[in-house]
Amino acid sequence: MAKETEKTNLTGAFDAHHPPSLEIMEKCVHCGFCLPACPTYSLWGQEMDSPRGRIYLMKLALEGKAEMNESWVSHIDSCSAASPACQPVPPALITGN
Repeated sequence: MAKETEKTNLTGAFDAHHPPSLEIMEKCVHCGFCLPACPTYSLWGQEMDSPRGRIYLMKLALEGKAEMNESWVSHIDSCSAASPACQPVPPALITGN
């Protein structure tokens, strides 16, 4: 029970109002299916500019292991999540469909 409470109270570098959900982040199985469909990963080929790289960065920040510095923010801000190319990629396991 203590471990569950510990997970739900994580905010790390985020404010307590609405931090990202660790439960959702942990659904990523790092399979790589997202990589070919990700516009920023296709352009730059950098793991931190891929969906799984951004999930990793958010998890580190949530756990207090990463600081939201200029480099961190640049990887998150470069995401074009509104792109239709990204939406159908995650398997049903991740999206809940």
